[in-house]
Amino acid sequence: MANKTLVAVFSASGVTKRVGEKIARIAGADFHEITPKKHYTSDDLNWMNKRSRSSVEMNDPTSRPELAENDLDMASYDTVIIGFPIW
Repeated sequence: MANKTLVAVFSASGVTKRVGEKIARIAGADFHEITPKKHYTSDDLNWMNKRSRSSVEMNDPTSRPELAENDLDMASYDTVIIGFPIW
């Protein structure tokens, strides 16, 4: 049986998503986007504003976005590659 691989990414602006899709395509892996329940706006991603959503989430480990529901069966994968923003 072949090794089954998943590339799962959390991408606020789309950059990490594009890289993850490319990795999945090259590796012949499945792709899954981990999505927040409430999507980010451009104001949320304004890292110059210390009170923007992304700035708060980056600096406060107790402030993480709630995730949207998904039905991904993680047990069906042998290898999982995870991508996330480096705020």
